[in-house]
Amino acid sequence: MIRPFQLGDLYLIQRLSRQAMHFPCAQSFLQPHAMAPVALSAILPWSPTGVATYVLRQKGHGLVHEGALQIVRRTGRPEADILCLAPSIAAPSGHPAIWTKLLAHLAHEAPGLAIDRLYADVPEQPLLVNTFVGVGFQPYCRQTVWRHFAPGVAAAEVRPVGTVRPRAAMDDWALLRLYSKTVPVRVQAAEGATGESATQPPFLENNRAENSVTYIALDVESVVGAFQLTVGSSGTWLHVWADTLQPDTTILRVLIGQALRVVAERRWPAPLYVASSDFHGAIETILNDFGFAPFSDRVRMVKHVVKWVRESVSTAVPVVETTSEVVPTSFAPPGAVPTSVPSSAAIDSGKA
Repeated sequence: MIRPFQLGDLYLIQRLSRQAMHFPCAQSFLQPHAMAPVALSAILPWSPTGVATYVLRQKGHGLVHEGALQIVRRTGRPEADILCLAPSIAAPSGHPAIWTKLLAHLAHEAPGLAIDRLYADVPEQPLLVNTFVGVGFQPYCRQTVWRHFAPGVAAAEVRPVGTVRPRAAMDDWALLRLYSKTVPVRVQAAEGATGESATQPPFLENNRAENSVTYIALDVESVVGAFQLTVGSSGTWLHVWADTLQPDTTILRVLIGQALRVVAERRWPAPLYVASSDFHGAIETILNDFGFAPFSDRVRMVKHVVKWVRESVSTAVPVVETTSEVVPTSFAPPGAVPTSVPSSAAIDSGKA
């Protein structure tokens, strides 16, 4: 049986949290969490966390008898991220079937929660990735997460650049064009920017977040690059948008250098994280030059939730065809005179 977390599940959640695997989306890097406090806060009526916890409890199943899944909603978007699954597959009581049951149940419940897309940031390990693929998740991007523990030191060698300024409301259209030009179509589709239920790209939504700032880079009044910084209690996350496949990497160096300056000036917490995707070209060389170091390879995965849609369909009315009356006749062998037809002898005798 799988159901939402209840207060009576607190002991189970506390025990499972020691064996849980956390899926470090950007939010979990910036705001580390424990399963039990988050699960408790979610059942309070005034809680704004957007977290949901599901508990698996089955008796009589040796391998698959207990587990937990936790997700967090993305603010203002019909999407949710997998935060953690327990127990980990590598734990003594762990098994891929536990994850399969929990994830399949989540996919079934998602339409009722108004969730169109489910995301998972999975370590690049075949068993973990294949478990998610088995319940309908599809990889759409591979990334290496880099981090910098002393952005202030690196920023001391970076001079301010006049062509980089904070984003203004009038820049949204230019940023949308930059996004559509520099992000592959498969990633745009996974992020919900295309398709029937298309929404704005995530970085345009994040422009309105209180804990996020966006800067743009100009070249003859045209937006040629942008970076976004999101701050949390345990670190800062950097997103970069630019044409990373150009031989000239000047724009990339300017963006990353100015991002380091902003973090240092605002005294935002370290480490500074940035993810280089498989379509980012030469950005890893530049990150290395600025003092970033890689520490985790990830596979970004998405499941587009299937929803039932009610549609009125005209029903064809069956037509009843009438048939002529069938007169039964007796069977007569070949050459025999039918009993219903008078014979010629009878006719002659009638004339006489």
